[in-house]
Amino acid sequence: MSSAERRLWRQEYIACVLADADGDKIFSTFDTRDLDKSQPDLSCGTHIITGGTGKYAGITGSEPFACNSMPALAGGGGYTAMDIPHNTSWEIKK
Repeated sequence: MSSAERRLWRQEYIACVLADADGDKIFSTFDTRDLDKSQPDLSCGTHIITGGTGKYAGITGSEPFACNSMPALAGGGGYTAMDIPHNTSWEIKK
C-alpha cells in the first residue's frame, strides 16, 4: 500500500453489525487511527467490539488488524483485493 493510499485509508471510521443464523448480533467499529503499538505487524487499525444482542449481549473486545495488498484480480475492471489478518480478544460479561 502506498503512503498516499495509507493516508486515505487511515481517515476511515466504519460501523458494522454481524448477525449469526439465530439473528443474534455483534456491533463493532473499525478505526484506522487506533493502532495497537504492541502488535506492529497489525498496523492498519483496530476493530472495536462494542456490544451485542442475544447470546452476544455484554460482549466487548478489540481486534487489531493489518492491510496486506494482494495482486490485482484477473479480468477487466481493475479490481484489487487485500488480506486483512486480525488478532481478536473478547469477553462476554453477563
